[in-house]
Amino acid sequence: MRNLPLAAFVLLFIFCSNNLFAQTSSNSIRTNSSNSMIKSSNNGKLNYSYSVTNNNQYSVEIVVKNDQFIYKQEIDTFKIQSLEAFTILKQDLQNVLAALQNTNSSFKIERSNYLVTIEDKGVAGFFIVLSNPKSAISTANTKFQIKVLLEWLNTTEFGKS
Repeated sequence: MRNLPLAAFVLLFIFCSNNLFAQTSSNSIRTNSSNSMIKSSNNGKLNYSYSVTNNNQYSVEIVVKNDQFIYKQEIDTFKIQSLEAFTILKQDLQNVLAALQNTNSSFKIERSNYLVTIEDKGVAGFFIVLSNPKSAISTANTKFQIKVLLEWLNTTEFGKS
């Protein structure tokens, strides 16, 4: 009976060290030496970055994490790799903010690599949902969080380092 607290402590230590090792190994896999990150940020829900490859291909990547996950976190990234797509993304975000002002809950924009909708969460209010094209992975953002993303995009000069 006296060894029970010691055994519980050892098991807790092993469990915590395994989790830390799993997290560090998964982060090291994502490192890509051919990309050079110019800048990155987040709005509390989304992570986004602006980078250039060795062959001068610029891209903006927005990482969407599934709000509703139980066993494993599902992540999807949509890449913007042209000035035209970059301009369209900024316009889409401005349009969804305007639709939010009018409380238009049926607002929806479908693009080849992302989907933007407005969702009424009842008492919690309206949220702007960014998701992958199949709507399988989505993140609900507040108006403030979308404004933070849009401000970051507006300070990014696509095609320049």
